[in-house]
Amino acid sequence: MDQVDPGDVDIEPAFRVAIYENLLVELAKTRQFKQVFRSGDRDAGDIPDLLVLKTTVQRYTPGSETRRAVTTVAGATKLNVRTQLCTRQGQVVLERVVNGNVRFFGGNLRATHNLARNVAGGIKQSPLPGFLIAPSSNLRPID
Repeated sequence: MDQVDPGDVDIEPAFRVAIYENLLVELAKTRQFKQVFRSGDRDAGDIPDLLVLKTTVQRYTPGSETRRAVTTVAGATKLNVRTQLCTRQGQVVLERVVNGNVRFFGGNLRATHNLARNVAGGIKQSPLPGFLIAPSSNLRPID
């Protein structure tokens, strides 16, 4: 899995890291993949059918936990990302735009967990014949 690309969005580094770490966890939970590799993992180099998940932030609206606690109308944290599942050669196998947010209760970083869960759910529901998936780093098909 590649690192999260902030694109043209001014997003805090903590949110990028949280998205990445949550993607690793949520993709592993799908149990659709033999392995989920981190970006730069040397063990991924020998896998011929590796897929790479690329994640680019398209929109980010920082929220306010305090405003959410006081009113249910304001203070939502919102994330919107474009995800691409690619072969080593760069061929896009799957592309989606996914949202994650926290509207009512919970910390702002909860939006990254919700986003990762939505990304993993979308990949799990998509037909990927012969491929195994891993977050933005390295994905490999299940035999």
